[in-house]
Amino acid sequence: MTIGIFDGIHRGHMQLFNLTRELAADASGVPLIFTFHNHPLQLKDEGRPIKFITLPSEKVVLLRKLGFNHIACFDFDERFAKMRAGEFFARLRSYISLRALVAGYDASVGADHVRSDESFGKLALEHGFEFMRVGAIAEGDAPISSRRIRALLGEGNVSAANELLVYPYFVRGKVEPGRGIGKSMVRVPTANLLMPPEKLIPLEGVYAGSFYRDHRHYPTALVVVPVDRKPSFLPSDKAIDPPHPIEPGTMLVEAHIIGEDISLYGRTVEFIFLQRLRANQSFSSVEKLKEQISIDLAETIRVFEKSSLKLRFLP
Repeated sequence: MTIGIFDGIHRGHMQLFNLTRELAADASGVPLIFTFHNHPLQLKDEGRPIKFITLPSEKVVLLRKLGFNHIACFDFDERFAKMRAGEFFARLRSYISLRALVAGYDASVGADHVRSDESFGKLALEHGFEFMRVGAIAEGDAPISSRRIRALLGEGNVSAANELLVYPYFVRGKVEPGRGIGKSMVRVPTANLLMPPEKLIPLEGVYAGSFYRDHRHYPTALVVVPVDRKPSFLPSDKAIDPPHPIEPGTMLVEAHIIGEDISLYGRTVEFIFLQRLRANQSFSSVEKLKEQISIDLAETIRVFEKSSLKLRFLP
């Protein structure tokens, strides 16, 4: 078993997962990933905003793509927050036959913050399991971490973030009714996803991306924008209202699948972000916008083709 928040599922996490899988195979057991729906900091500091690289539902989907079928995903509540490490492992052992625990370089368990190898070793001896620690995995001059990836996404540097992630940054959700501007005014229909405030969305702008369906990837242009922002070329009396009440901080991801006419309304879909192309701009007319869209679509295809080999081998 391995335990952690595992936000984003990066290459450091994969080292833990691979070792967990190997140990389970050696013991004729099953690899178990123990994780949480929420972040412990949300309970300790209710006013602290926590944004997830992968929402809990996305994390489970991704772990299953990576071949893990045994995932224990709990709410980190007051009961967990007050539980000491010894009690946690005693309770765990009453439900499963824990043979080994694989921990990351910065892992801490329990209200008593068991962190050192010596403390974990004592618990392992007391509760009858093997303990193994996996060191930090570095990229450049710093360890790979979810915090580092969040910072890159906040800058819009999804290509650098993707180098650290096991699976490229993606958004997943049900396609919502849109404003109709893309199809009616610029002849570029879009699928629209409303991203909740707790989802970490890259810096606003235009991105090259991919849409996966029926074992095939399609080049896709993506735009990240606040859901209530009105296009600058619309007359002032043409207000754009969201289709239904939304939470403050909700972001809109608009996706145009290049060269395809696929109806996605009402379906749950996934879009991968590959590279940021530019910041959002204001346009004086629809014609100016159309000119820039042509440039964006051509650049999206270029980036997609450069990434096609990596996309083909994704789980």
